[in-house]
Amino acid sequence: MKKQLIVLLLLSIATTCFALTESFGPEYDEITTFFQGEDEPDALDAMWDSKSLLKIGVFDNGKGYDSYAQHACEIIRDKGIQVENVTVQVIDIKKLAHFEEWVVLGNAQCQ
Repeated sequence: MKKQLIVLLLLSIATTCFALTESFGPEYDEITTFFQGEDEPDALDAMWDSKSLLKIGVFDNGKGYDSYAQHACEIIRDKGIQVENVTVQVIDIKKLAHFEEWVVLGNAQCQ
């Protein structure tokens, strides 16, 4: 029970950090909403830092996240956004919440 409360607190803090972003249009918002939803259980939150940088927040479980970032590129492409020059970074949401550090766990340059 205590662990669940800690997780909820961390998520609320990290979500606040992610929520303070501007919208780059409905197609970008659709991708953000997709990664925030239940269809992507690894992703806890997502935000576009710019039209060329998507950050996805996850809990670090020790696995490599480069392949997950590449998977995100495929989803972006499938949703109709030109992926050339788009970078996806998978961020450790726990470190963001605790230390306000954007620790990159995985990275992909979409093509």
